[in-house]
Amino acid sequence: MWLLPFFKTIFSSLGKKPSTYAFPYAPMQKDPLVRGRVDIDIDACIFCNICARRCPADAIIVSKERRELAIARFQCIVCAACVEACPKKCIVMHPQLDAVSDVVSIDTLVAKAQSHTKETVTADA
Repeated sequence: MWLLPFFKTIFSSLGKKPSTYAFPYAPMQKDPLVRGRVDIDIDACIFCNICARRCPADAIIVSKERRELAIARFQCIVCAACVEACPKKCIVMHPQLDAVSDVVSIDTLVAKAQSHTKETVTADA
């Protein structure tokens, strides 16, 4: 008799469509509330440090003397506080998500002659 509720659930769900995605055979629908990734137009940035002060995760480091800005991608909680605080609106959110890997990525953006570098630091396990 303990199997009766189990079979009831099985037979009631046979006529319904699946409640899961058919990924990788069908593309997943992205939720419109997903913010995605923080991108910065370093040429428009005035290095005022407001974004770094507003970041609750301390994921942004601004150096006004060296005119560079570093974002710790895996430390960022994608809250968009930096986007709202930027007076020049050079920080934007893109709906593209970052791929998860074994490497912690720190993007360092330098304003000298449009040179952009990417520094990778291995994760300490």
